[in-house]
Amino acid sequence: MAASLHKRTVQEALNASLGQGGAILVTGTTACTCDGGVFVAIQFIEDTIFASGSGGLVAESEQSWPDDAGTGTDLDSDAGAATDSVTFPAGMTIYGRWTGFQLTATGKVIAYRG
Repeated sequence: MAASLHKRTVQEALNASLGQGGAILVTGTTACTCDGGVFVAIQFIEDTIFASGSGGLVAESEQSWPDDAGTGTDLDSDAGAATDSVTFPAGMTIYGRWTGFQLTATGKVIAYRG
């Protein structure tokens, strides 16, 4: 998206925050990055596990959204956990800001760009 949210109307900014910047169906294990933006929602259409280590689920800020390494200690000093080996069930949608992700051999998702 060429225009920043600051140059949009309120409605256009709301639409962008809800994933109206496009979506991608990911069914394989190739790393997926959001060129020129972030993914704002990930919908699981099959039980899904993100790859372990760097590149599994990459939050824009690992302290603010689920991440493959970050544990969200800025939100709660001892209750957060990394997404390594967590199975996200089919039908679930998570919201946040991710720059990229990589699936294991298990899973299919639709990722929405904000």
